[in-house]
Formats: sequence, C-alpha cells, structure tokens
Amino acid sequence: MHITRFLKNLVHTRFFQYIVFIFIATIYFFLMGYNEVADKGPYSQHIYRQSDSYAFALNYYYEKNAFLEPSILLVIEKETGKTVSEFPILYYLTAKIWNITGVTPFIPRFINFLILCIGLFCLYKLALEFLEDHFWAAMVSLSLAASPLIGYYAFNFLPNIPALGFALIASFYFFKYFKYESSVYLIFASIFFALAALIKISSLFAFLALNATLFISNLKHIKTKPTAILKQLASVIFVLGILICWFLFTKSYNARHIGGLFNQSILPVWDLSSAQIHSILDLIYDNTLIYFFNPYALGLLIVAFGASIICRKKANKQILVVTALLLIGAIMFVILFFGGMDYHEYFLIDATILIPFLALSFFTLIKNSLNAYYNLNWVKTTVAVLMLLLLNYNAILTGMRINPNRALVKKNIPLNKKVTEYWEYRHYDWTMHQKKYEGIVPYLRGLGINFEDRVISIPDGTPNVTLTLLQQKGFTDYHYSANYTGAGQTMRKIALGAKYMIVEGEENLKREDVAPYLKHKIGEYNGIFIYRL
Repeated sequence: MHITRFLKNLVHTRFFQYIVFIFIATIYFFLMGYNEVADKGPYSQHIYRQSDSYAFALNYYYEKNAFLEPSILLVIEKETGKTVSEFPILYYLTAKIWNITGVTPFIPRFINFLILCIGLFCLYKLALEFLEDHFWAAMVSLSLAASPLIGYYAFNFLPNIPALGFALIASFYFFKYFKYESSVYLIFASIFFALAALIKISSLFAFLALNATLFISNLKHIKTKPTAILKQLASVIFVLGILICWFLFTKSYNARHIGGLFNQSILPVWDLSSAQIHSILDLIYDNTLIYFFNPYALGLLIVAFGASIICRKKANKQILVVTALLLIGAIMFVILFFGGMDYHEYFLIDATILIPFLALSFFTLIKNSLNAYYNLNWVKTTVAVLMLLLLNYNAILTGMRINPNRALVKKNIPLNKKVTEYWEYRHYDWTMHQKKYEGIVPYLRGLGINFEDRVISIPDGTPNVTLTLLQQKGFTDYHYSANYTGAGQTMRKIALGAKYMIVEGEENLKREDVAPYLKHKIGEYNGIFIYRL
C-alpha cells in the first residue's frame, strides 16, 4: 500500500516528469538517426541555407566580432562579409561555447534540439492544464514531434526550430497568465515571444492568436478589470517595438555591407502567374504535404476540429478560438509566402504549432463530452499505437533525408519510388562532392592557410556551402559568375584579396577562370586541388 501510494505520488512530481521527458527525448534522438549526423556540418536538404547559419557562427568564433557585427564567409565586393538576417543570439552563443570545446557541428545542432525539447515540455505542461491527464498531455506534445518537418530540422542548423521552441515556451507562460493573471507569467511570455520573433518573424502565429483570444476575453470584463487590457497592450508594444528596432537595424546594416543575400520580404501568391501557381500547387501536393504531417492523420485532425466547432458547447472555448486563429494564420502565411512553397518546405515549420492545438481542441472535447471513454485503457492504448505509427512515419522520412541506406528506412513501409530515388541521388551526390571536404581543415592549416587568408572555392554557386566545409573566408562562384566572364572572375577576386584557389574535381581545372592560375600547386586532398595565387 505504501509503495503504491509512493509511486502514485512520484508520477506527479516534476522530477519524475523531467526524467521521463529526457528518456523520451533520448529515444527520439536515436530513432530519428541524429547520432549519424552529430559530427556533420551542413548536410542533405537545404544545405545552402544551413551553411549560411553555420557561417555566422564560424565568423563569430574566428573573427571575435561584436554581437551586432554578424558576418558570413562570403565577402563579395564589400570585402568584409558583414550581413545579417535573423537575430544572431544563437550563433553568438555557439561561438562562445566553441571557445571551450573547439569547432564542432554538434554544438549548434544540440542547442537547437535542446530549445525545441524545452518547448515540447512546456507544450506538455500547457496541455496538462486543460486535460488534467499526463497521457493525453503527452500525446499533444508528441503530435508535434511526429511531424517529419520537426523530425528532420530539429537537429539541424536552420533558425526556424529554436524560434518554434521559444514560441512554445512563450505560449505556456501566456496560458499561465491567462489562468492565474500573474504579471510575471506575462513578462516571461513577452520575452520568449520577442526572442522567437527576432529569430523568425513567422513564429508570431501563436503570439497573434493568443493575444486576440485574450483581448476578446478582456473586453467582456473591461469594466471590472481595466488594467488587464493595459497589461496586454504593454506586452504587445514590447514585442512589436523590439521587432521594429531590429528591422531598422538590419535594414541599415545590410545597406552598409552586403545586402540582398537574405529574403526579408513576402512572396505573395498574387505576384505569380497562373502557370507558376499551378506548378507550386503540384509541388506542395507531391512534396511539401508529406513532410508537414502524415496526410491521413492531418485530415483526421481537421475533421476532429470540425467536430469540436460543431460541438463547441462541450469544447474548451479558449482552445477552440486559439486553434481557429492559428488555422487562419497558417492559411494567410501560405498565401503571403506562396512563392517560396515550391521547394522551401521549412517555411512551414512555424505553422506546425497548429498540429498540437488541433489535437488539444479535440482531446478537450472528448474530456468534456465523452468522459466515460477518456480514462479507458483500451482507448489510451489505441491512441498510443497510432502515435507510434506516426512517429515511425516521421522516422522513415527523416531517415530518408539523413541516410537513405538506414535499415529503418530500407526495411520499413515502402515509400514512393520517386521519393526514394530522389534522396538516394542526393545522398550519392553528397558522397561524391561535399564528403570529400571532411577533415580538410587541419590539412589546410598544415599548409599554412589560416582562416583570414581569403580563398577562391570552385565549384560552388552558393554563398557559403564549401566555405563552411573549408572554414575559410573568401569567394565562390556566387555573384561573380553573373557579373564577370572567364578569367575576369578570378582577376576580380584576386584584386579583393584572394590568396589561394581551392578546386574540387579534375574536370574543373579546365575552366577558363581556373586554368591560367594553376602554376603554384601546394597540396591535394581527396581530389581537391590547392593552389597559391
């Protein structure tokens, strides 16, 4: 009896919840195959954008720049590489940790993963406030973790994931404020929403939805609680004020240095032709949707949400309103950024916050209208099995992008042949090119090439991919291939300070912008040729 009582009490302690959550996060880590890429730099899909993020951290580490002087590895005409996109707090933090550990891709990967995990735990605690059941609250949190978008990008370099994590933390505190009206909760919510928005403005989904819901609620009690609206207004002004200040800074900073590298404007559907719209719709259907969430499960959640609206007298009105606003926000976001929905499925990471709220709205309906079934073991077992299937679906698609040769992928439910062939090719292409650069940094340092020695990296049509692999400041084909012809490209780069040329693949030695500069070969590494200019 005493042992049973002890175990029941233990389950409800924070310590036990933390241990269980760490255990689940660890299983998730290995299930998704993160251990296979822990020591890899930018890799697989959207290596272009991953490298941009990694480049910011490398520059903070090597150049010891001030916090508000972010820069990338590509220097172009302004010669400094200084540019800015999102608020660089995590890149700066990464560099500071690297001062202790040395440069390792694991650190920025783990920081992003850790922030998301904290956000998922806060989501669980948020759901627990309404569902009053640890199992159902955990299912809400796991529903977000089951998204293949989250699966792939959770242990990645893109800033969307930590922005989502901060938004989840902020949402938890906002609901706490909603319930207990403590200003401390509102302050924490405002800080974390500001952080989320500074990193990715699209993470304001929850901020707008929650504030609209709270405003509607406060209007009903404006005579008895006049300060409530003032507090909320102060919170909104704080978040938006910080965003405006950051926007003005980025505009000024990029105007003085390298501007135009990062898109900071909308890509609305009305700017596209009919043919472009149809093409993007086809790509969304064939590619984007399967990575957002399992299409069948997503359809079921939307139907369940419809049921919640029909039975709204039994549903939780706060959650219902928030979910409805999140859905409207997601639709508006797709419309405003439709031009980027062709291959940039990571744009929708912030919109995945809709998934757990769809689940939460349905679970609260079950709790309030079908309470007899709410605690039945067979019901919970069925839901748990369905969740395991969704996590397996996530693991397959994530594993496909990380390593299509994983046993989990090969021995699992067959995927569309077109999908498998695409990722097998992407993995093969990486093996034939980017993989050659692994371990090259110590070799370059042994040749006397330091970070500050500018190099020309060929071939590379991106700003930072090969430069991050080399951990070098310098030049690629980006910008110059469109502005200069032949040897003129190289001459211009030399004039801007290039000291070395690094060429991957013998076939590229014949290029007219390369061939005249091969007199002083100083090294060769895995088919990568190094010349002094």
